Amino acid sequence: MTFTLCLVAFALAAPALAAQRDRAAMLDQADANGDGAISRAEFAAHRLSQFDRADRDRDGAIARGDFRRLARFRPEAMERIDALIAQGDSNRDGRLTRAELQAAPMRIFDLADSDGDGRIDAAERSALRAAAPIRRR
Repeated sequence: MTFTLCLVAFALAAPALAAQRDRAAMLDQADANGDGAISRAEFAAHRLSQFDRADRDRDGAIARGDFRRLARFRPEAMERIDALIAQGDSNRDGRLTRAELQAAPMRIFDLADSDGDGRIDAAERSALRAAAPIRRR
């Protein structure tokens, strides 16, 4: 699971947990101009757009406290969320700020962009979707 998928989970709660299982579907949401390909800039913008939705207490950071309801109903998801916050939390204060998110690696993008051209096309999303069960083991 990647850091960006965690943000989708933060923003969308239960429906996003299904999106975590389908990384290609999450990438589809990032195609801002609808051209069928996701540029690095589109992906970065989409990732940041999820920040405000995830920062439920509006304190300027995403932290465990933003997910009290999810913790109550999906406690198994909290382990993943904690781990994913930690991936981007560069100062290790248990909170993920917008600046830390901007600086965090875009692992899912880099994984999906198999030809390294800075764009993820439909074929690359399909390849990611096909490989997902292998990576989950």
